[in-house]
Amino acid sequence: MEHTTGAFAVYLTAKMERPLTETTESRQVPLWLWRTTVGALALIALVGLTTALWLGTRSVATGTPVPAQALGGWTFGPGASGDENGGRLLLRMSEADRLGYATSVPALLDFTVQVRAMLQTGPDDAGYGLVVRYQGPDDFVAFLIGPDGYIAVGQMASGVWRWHVPWQQWPHIKRGSSENLLRAECRADRCRFYVNDEFAFEINGVPTQGHLGPAVWNPAQGATVSAVFREWRLWK
Repeated sequence: MEHTTGAFAVYLTAKMERPLTETTESRQVPLWLWRTTVGALALIALVGLTTALWLGTRSVATGTPVPAQALGGWTFGPGASGDENGGRLLLRMSEADRLGYATSVPALLDFTVQVRAMLQTGPDDAGYGLVVRYQGPDDFVAFLIGPDGYIAVGQMASGVWRWHVPWQQWPHIKRGSSENLLRAECRADRCRFYVNDEFAFEINGVPTQGHLGPAVWNPAQGATVSAVFREWRLWK
């Protein structure tokens, strides 16, 4: 009787343990599947991070652009001259080592401005682009590109000029007399600049409001630099 009971207990214990062992083994994840899953999750995270970084350098102009007429016409700066015809503004500067510019009537806070521009006359080391946060001849920011593929960002602050970004080559500039799409985005005391929809530079510590407009840089004595600006678009 005791022998029978003991045998039954052994049989019962084995029967109860066997399904548990089989179930545990059947639920183990194969090593190849585990590695594949971890690799896929890492790839998804990498793609997400790359996308976020890419979007961070893209222009963020949203909403409906304000008509260019909202700029209210142009006031030419010292030494600059120009003509406007059919939505095209021709800006000229004949004085050497000078920045010529024109500014809009309204002073703006946060905005995005975009324009198509091309050099018409001038040496290879001439420049053309935009002025933003203009508060007067002694306070403004200039964003410039050249027909030789160079780019620069400078600031006049309290009558003192300095280059935030000295002239340097930039691969996204269309050279010669080709037209380039220029864009500036200013929020509070920070401005970001783009060439042909490619992020170029960001600077901080600029005025929080001001006028904007086209600009040309004349580096040579006896030369006249001129550029054409068209299709202005403004977001506020």
